[in-house]
Amino acid sequence: MTRRFGLAVLIAWMVLAATILARYADVAVPAGYLVRPLVVAAGLSVVIGAGALMTRSWAVPVAAGVAFLVAFFNLVILVAVVAILIVLELFRRRGRIQGNVDRPVLAVVGIFLAIGIVRSLLLFEPPAMDGYQSVIGGPRMVVILLDGYPRIDTLARLGFDNEPFVNELESRGFDHLPSARSEHTRTQKTLLALLTNQPVSDDEVKVEASRDIRGEMIVPPGFVEVDPPMGFVTMGPGPHVETIGPTDFEEQLIGKSVVGVLAADWAWAALLAGLRSNVAFELNEATTIDANRVFVHLMVPHPPFLPEQNGTLAIPRSCWPTCGLGAHTSQEMEISHAEWAAGMTTQVEWVNRQLLPAIDRVLAQHSDAVIVLFSDHGGREDWGDEAELHRSFLAARTPDHPGLYADNPVAEEIIRVLLATYRSN
Repeated sequence: MTRRFGLAVLIAWMVLAATILARYADVAVPAGYLVRPLVVAAGLSVVIGAGALMTRSWAVPVAAGVAFLVAFFNLVILVAVVAILIVLELFRRRGRIQGNVDRPVLAVVGIFLAIGIVRSLLLFEPPAMDGYQSVIGGPRMVVILLDGYPRIDTLARLGFDNEPFVNELESRGFDHLPSARSEHTRTQKTLLALLTNQPVSDDEVKVEASRDIRGEMIVPPGFVEVDPPMGFVTMGPGPHVETIGPTDFEEQLIGKSVVGVLAADWAWAALLAGLRSNVAFELNEATTIDANRVFVHLMVPHPPFLPEQNGTLAIPRSCWPTCGLGAHTSQEMEISHAEWAAGMTTQVEWVNRQLLPAIDRVLAQHSDAVIVLFSDHGGREDWGDEAELHRSFLAARTPDHPGLYADNPVAEEIIRVLLATYRSN
């Protein structure tokens, strides 16, 4: 019994691990994103193995089938797994199968797991450096990328007045640049241009190119990046603080799993709650980390829309899990323009309320702090609105250098201008 239980747990974990590695090989995320899913898979395997023991001699193949259904659930696979188990049982009763089928099942699953391991190793990224220069000279520097934060004129078109927030920033020494723009419309391309001196096209990014781009996006000198939950837009080599909330990789795994299919509303609400917590975590890191330069990439106000109103979600689950966290246009999200506008403006207002206390905490500790808030592109409700795609947000507090970005309020120039202006002592 103990041996069969061990084999059932092992086969369940092998199946879950193989599906996780297969997904990893198809996306562009840091290798560290594998850790939590594989640990969760180990816990699930124990539960699956214990349940499979009730089928006695069929514990191993049942554990394999159940694990596959947990990881990748749909009715076709459910029927196929049941049919295979029935056929195997009929063969066993007619004497065509001698003994149990543990070894053949282990062999087949082992092959799939080995393929996943090999593919993952070929794509493996060395861990990012975990050290940074906490004593680098110059003032405290906090750069916050607000992903997809629309410019003030775009928000006005959506019926939202962002002047009160801008006034709060200006009272804290910020310059607001109402004509700010980004040369690119995709986060990866804006970041690549921001962090390198090379010309960058604005073409759509394929998965293979995403891996190469991440390798080129080196964390700027003296900075530590507080990672966003979207792995494909994290920087590459350099010091990082990893996200604590759910990642886009985990979201994709959940979306394909039995939980994402049979309990989608619950899973979506849990994901949003985790993303809300992660915003608080990232902003707290910006104020407490001992690095003198911090780059925080908040995946807000980019959809999905996170705030709750009277205990309900501002925008109910629409397209998920068919679409992922990266969906941003009203068409991709399968909602109306009015719903998108309401969700975005609610989200902007919520983000503003999170930002001001964080800024105040930084200034309470470092009155001469340099703080830059910017977005990487416009709100992007509609890819057809070319002008809006480039209308980005920019507000900067640059002591001793007022109006630092007045002549060139372009997202891609922010880091270069900062490093040239505030040189290390």
